[in-house]
Amino acid sequence: MEMILSLTRARAEELRLLIRDSAERERTSSFVIEGPHLIQRALESAPERVKEIIFTEKALEENRTVHNQAERKKIHCFHISQKLSEKISDTKMPQGIFAVVEMPDEDMNFPPAGILIALDDVQDPGNVGTIIRTASWFGVERIFLSTGCADPYSPKVLRATQGEIFSTKVGKRGGLENFLRILQKKDWQILAATISPAACSLYKMAFKANVALVLGSEAHGVSKRVLDLCDGQIMIPKYGEAESLNVAMSAGIILSEIMRKSG
Repeated sequence: MEMILSLTRARAEELRLLIRDSAERERTSSFVIEGPHLIQRALESAPERVKEIIFTEKALEENRTVHNQAERKKIHCFHISQKLSEKISDTKMPQGIFAVVEMPDEDMNFPPAGILIALDDVQDPGNVGTIIRTASWFGVERIFLSTGCADPYSPKVLRATQGEIFSTKVGKRGGLENFLRILQKKDWQILAATISPAACSLYKMAFKANVALVLGSEAHGVSKRVLDLCDGQIMIPKYGEAESLNVAMSAGIILSEIMRKSG
């Protein structure tokens, strides 16, 4: 077994900054995941992007399988003290195992058909993470984000994805309107989920084979500038007394109906 080197205090401080600062993640094109489940998913789905794994002594004993996988894939492993682990983590109960992962390369290649999602200023990390997780369940290949969305590589979003950040391509924040214009030229059906009385009922909408679903912010919905790029609006009919639906829950309902109609 390869000897595990101790992580330097300076490197630990760099990881702490990477966890807490989106600008640092953007600058380095990397992010940190914590916990055996997320790291296991990364090793399964994107091992070439995992650059190093850090263990406390206790975490190493409890996660020998992860360490063995890392060794086989020639991923650098480091030891860290429990005290430094607690300083790095943003959780109240650190799990003592971290990995540094490279962000995927941004690409402009779109599938010829299928479902894409565009998020317009969805700011709650839990919602963004749950939408990514739900999208993966329904086979969505790409998710686009406006500048005002929660950082998809922040710890709270990553935890909410339950590892599905590695199975669905999530673009960096920004350029949403440009992406939608490209989809227009490629004859994608761009539909915004709204609560407008003029919107078509989800259950009456005829969907094309290539659909881009636009979901807006929790407080304001889809912005006018984005709405102007859409072909139409859809709404989930209300039957009860609830004032509103959570945007992540709405995403699941709409995706389920699109898939049902596509057969």
